[in-house]
Amino acid sequence: MRISRSLPRIVQAFIALPLLCAFFLPACESTTEPTLPRWELLTNTPWRSQKVVVLGPLQGQSTDITSSFPALTIAFGKEGTYASSVQNGTWELIENDTKILFDKGLVSQTTAEIVELDPTRLRTKLTLPLNNQPTPLEMTFTPSETPITGNAPELNFETLWNEYNTRYSFFGLKKINWDSLYSVYRPQVTSMTGDPTLFQIMASMLDHLKDGHVNLITPFGSYAYRGWYSNYPTNFPGLSATARYLTTDYGTTAGGAMRYGKISTDIGYLYVGPNFTGDQNTWSQGIDRVIDSLKNMNGIILDIRNNGGGSDALARIVASRFADQVRVFSYIAWKNQGPNHNDFTDMQPLTLEPAGVRRFLKPVALLTNRRTFSSAEEAVLMMRVMPHVTVVGDTTGGGSWNPMILQLPNSWTYWVPRWIMYTAEQTTYEGTGLFPDIPLWITPADSAAGRDAILERALQHLR
Repeated sequence: MRISRSLPRIVQAFIALPLLCAFFLPACESTTEPTLPRWELLTNTPWRSQKVVVLGPLQGQSTDITSSFPALTIAFGKEGTYASSVQNGTWELIENDTKILFDKGLVSQTTAEIVELDPTRLRTKLTLPLNNQPTPLEMTFTPSETPITGNAPELNFETLWNEYNTRYSFFGLKKINWDSLYSVYRPQVTSMTGDPTLFQIMASMLDHLKDGHVNLITPFGSYAYRGWYSNYPTNFPGLSATARYLTTDYGTTAGGAMRYGKISTDIGYLYVGPNFTGDQNTWSQGIDRVIDSLKNMNGIILDIRNNGGGSDALARIVASRFADQVRVFSYIAWKNQGPNHNDFTDMQPLTLEPAGVRRFLKPVALLTNRRTFSSAEEAVLMMRVMPHVTVVGDTTGGGSWNPMILQLPNSWTYWVPRWIMYTAEQTTYEGTGLFPDIPLWITPADSAAGRDAILERALQHLR
């Protein structure tokens, strides 16, 4: 929502009015307007949610969930229907205009108690299903400047721009002027803009963020930034080529996510990829089987090249089998919802502790490349703080992830990153990646000869 900068002067004028009346009483009559009926206050303007609180059983136990709750817009029609960014239906005031009844007679019927209502604020209490559980909420709305019709191009553009404006975490770090981009792209959207064109306009605007976790998914195409890896050498010949180095091949485990064996009589090899997805129990059993099979090795090459990420819980399961003690491996700061792009929570430390029936604490070489991304980079953060681990290869993709997945009023899906993740040294790596201890690229000559120079350098280091 874009707010006029003249508002403070208007507020000052209203504050000054009673003082003027006190000095010039004969010439000044009361300008207080009569209170409008509640149905008229509701229907005079579209509303947009500004604050959402989960009500606790006792006073003082409420939880503010605004930052994780999608913005909700709603317009009450005078004829008894409503249109919202979620659904459309019917409404009516009941119980002496103290409550709003939505969708009377339907399975989805909901009643909202009006706690506060005036031209500038609507505050309600209602119960909605969150995580499949009925949850008591208090929701506060303020007037929306944009008419609410789910397929209106202007509404969908405004929703996308506003959600990034209040939630996206990297404007300051990347020095992006989001208001300037609004000035460029908003005039391109009118009530006559077709969906394919609207998608292209939105995608063009989002491309300025250069963020691998920014996605827009529509029936007319999907946008995702790929420059974090597409402009760089792969530096990974593929698992089939790497597997030729194995003198003993134990096959795969963890549902096929782990390929392991021996490169020599004293060096083991484990590839984890192409991502961290799957069942946690399956992964726990798989990595324990790997560590047990390679427990007598003098070193292990842990290869996560081309691992595009996925679940941080699975990354933790793997890294915990190499942990010698509890260590802080990273810090995170959450973006506070609001228009101040540099407003964050305090840094919170993330720790990793040892886990599993057996751990490997002898030398480990961790192989990375540009396609090591997202939660795979969190695995790098966990491993690189361990004294027996050396990172070999190329810089990672540079995506500190954790996007919130939201829907536009027209049901298009988009992702908004909402925190900054830091290294253990409290430095950022978004857009730059994590630099290896031993940097190395695979040259064209290496590729022509069928050599995995990064793996060979790791083997040399361990020996």
